[in-house]
Amino acid sequence: MHTLAVQYLQSGPHLAAITPQAARAKLQETFERLPITHVLLGWGLPDTLTDACKAACERAGVPLYRWQPVLTGDGQFQPAEAWRTVGLTGERSAGFHDVAEFAFLCSNHPQAQDAVLAHMRAILHDGRYDGVFLDRIRYNSPALHPAREFGCFCTHCQRAAAREGLALEAVRAAVLRLLQTPSGVASFVAALFGQHEAHASPEVALLRAFLDFRERSVTRVVQRIAAMASEQDKAVGLDCFSPTLTRMVGQNLAALGQHSAWIKIMSYAHTLGPAGIPFELLGLADWLCGEQGWTEARALELLARAADLPLPNSRRALREQGLSPAALRTEVQHAKQAGVSVVLAGIELVEVAGVTHLHPQQIAADLAALRSAEVNGLVLSWDLWDIPLAHLERVAHVCAG
Repeated sequence: MHTLAVQYLQSGPHLAAITPQAARAKLQETFERLPITHVLLGWGLPDTLTDACKAACERAGVPLYRWQPVLTGDGQFQPAEAWRTVGLTGERSAGFHDVAEFAFLCSNHPQAQDAVLAHMRAILHDGRYDGVFLDRIRYNSPALHPAREFGCFCTHCQRAAAREGLALEAVRAAVLRLLQTPSGVASFVAALFGQHEAHASPEVALLRAFLDFRERSVTRVVQRIAAMASEQDKAVGLDCFSPTLTRMVGQNLAALGQHSAWIKIMSYAHTLGPAGIPFELLGLADWLCGEQGWTEARALELLARAADLPLPNSRRALREQGLSPAALRTEVQHAKQAGVSVVLAGIELVEVAGVTHLHPQQIAADLAALRSAEVNGLVLSWDLWDIPLAHLERVAHVCAG
C-alpha cells in the first residue's frame, strides 16, 4: 500500500478542549509510528489548531489537506432550508435525525451552487493547505425513508432534467407506481444498487435515467471545484460511499475519478451510522420488513443479490457483527471494476458506543483482507484524535509486513 492517510480533528464542540500543543503532539506521535502520507484536517477548526497541525506536517514532510463537506453546511457555511433536496412526497430533506450537517443541498439549485463554490473558493485560497478532501459530495441516502428522502424533485432539478430530455414528474409517478407492488419494490431496490434487469419495465427505465441524471449532477459540482483547485495548484481527493452504495446517493466513481487524484471509499463494515455499509443495508431491510411487509429472509436475500455482497442471515447478525473480511475484499474489487484507478479504503478505527463494534481480531482480519485485495492505500477514519493507540499499532504491523 502506497498511501496511508489519516482524518484528523472533525468539527465539533470537543475541539474547545484541544490545545495546539496537544494537537501537534498527537500528529507527531502518529508520524513516529506510521508512514503517514497525507493528513486530512477537518473543518471549523480555530486557526491555532490548524497552524499547529500545519507545522507538524511541514516538519514531517507530509501534505496537509482540508477535509471539507461540500453539499451540506459546515458551521461557517449555513445553507438556506430552501436549498435542500425534495423527496418523492414533496417534503424537503430533514437530514439524518434532523441534524443540519446531514441535510443535503440540491446540486442543481443555482443559489446553492453559487454559495458552495464561493465557500470552496475561499478555502482553496488558504495557503496552509496542499489539497482538499471533498466529503458529502452526494444526495442524501434514501435507505431509511425512500419515499421522503429519494430525490431530488425540486423545480430546479426539473428544469435541469428537462434540458437533458428527462421529465421528472414522469419519473416521480413511475417510482411511486413501482412502490405499490412487491415486484416493483424489488426492481426499485435493485436499481438503487445499479443492478440491470434483462427486461426492464418503462418505470424502471425512467428510474435508471433519473439515477444517471443525479450522478451527472453531482459530478458537475465536483468538476467545477476540481477546476478551481487546479488553478490554485491544489490536489483533490474524494470521500465516497462504498461502491455497492454509490448508485443510491448519486456517485459515479469512474466519472468522479476523472477529477481527483484518488478516491477513498467508505468501506465501513462495522459502522451503524450514515455511510456505514451495515447501517445503509439495515435501513433498507427495516423498510422492506416494516412498511413493505417482507419477511427478513426475503429482504436480506434481495439485498445480498442487489449489493453483490455476502451478508449475514439476520438483521441482528448484520447489526452486531457487521460485514465479513470477504465482503471488504469484494468492495475493493467493485471499486476497481467501476474504473477507479487509485482506491483508498477507509477503515473505521474509532470506538463509538452504539455506532461502531470493533475488536482486535476483527480489525486485524479486515486489514489483512484489504491488503490482500491490493488496495492502493488506507485512510484511518474517521478521527485520529479518538483512535486508540492499540489500533494504530495494528495498522503499523500491517504496514511493516
